[in-house]
Amino acid sequence: MSVTALRRHLRPAQLIPIGVGLGAIVALVVVANPAAMGSALSHFALIAIPVALALSAAYYVLQGVRWHLLLHDIGDRLTVWDTILLSVAGQATSLLPFGELTRAIFVSEAAGVDFADAVATVTVQELILMLILILIAIPGALSVHRALAGVIVALFGVLALFAVLLVPSLFHIVHHAVERTPVLRRFTAQVDSFRQETVVLLQRRDTLGWSVISVAGAAAEISLFWVVINGLHPGEISWPMASFVLAASYVGGAISLIPGGIGASEATVVLLLISVGVDPATATAAALLQRVADKGFGTLLGVIAYAVARRRFHLSGLSALRPKPPAAPPPSLEAAGT
Repeated sequence: MSVTALRRHLRPAQLIPIGVGLGAIVALVVVANPAAMGSALSHFALIAIPVALALSAAYYVLQGVRWHLLLHDIGDRLTVWDTILLSVAGQATSLLPFGELTRAIFVSEAAGVDFADAVATVTVQELILMLILILIAIPGALSVHRALAGVIVALFGVLALFAVLLVPSLFHIVHHAVERTPVLRRFTAQVDSFRQETVVLLQRRDTLGWSVISVAGAAAEISLFWVVINGLHPGEISWPMASFVLAASYVGGAISLIPGGIGASEATVVLLLISVGVDPATATAAALLQRVADKGFGTLLGVIAYAVARRRFHLSGLSALRPKPPAAPPPSLEAAGT
């Protein structure tokens, strides 16, 4: 990952949202009182550290296994271990604007998979995970005043995305909007190709069946968050409540459009924990520890995995983050909608 490559593909304007997110985290720490936060962190149970890191690693392994099955459906023949390696390698840039697309680009280069098809597998995986997190969060939301309404809105939002992808008439509206937008119209062919492969995946029975792996991954993520909070203050919140707070943080991070949801996810966690009786210092400490144990540890694993994957697959570094054009034009929109 050379500095030259980073400068070539990352424009200064793309880093502004990250700066805003980091500023939000600093503001959270200041408001929570650094001294009080330090006191909360000093009471963190050390036994929770290996448990949290093990859960984090389990999540990324399960993510790779689930992705392997989706890639297999589009013709990829990488082994499950190679897919896990490339999936984890993609976490090296999870907090940059490339986000989840990095692993799709790595697989495209390593296995010759069409980039749009690889992006479709990532999209399907992330949408299903988000849906699962929201559904698991419902029991916890029932115990929070007015929280259920927010969960229902998020649920309908995710279902609306599925509808746009699956219902041809709704997708036509998006397609025409892209065609009429000066900056986006050049991506019309890629959007159609992406949507076609996404529909194929969503209509497969095994896509739903193997989502049990995504359920296990969601459980690992929630358990990680629950372990972190209880490491700070045992018995502070229940597992169902942890599932609600985590799901809300995912939605908040996604809505913010900030890479990795930096700042937005932490702010959501802090506000919701305070609303259920957790003191601000502990809530802020929990949000930051969650970030370190999840994305922080994931980024470290990603850097290591990237070093291995680059040698194994001769990846061309961050210059690989420029997707290759499709070899042939995709079928027409009308054909895709049938």
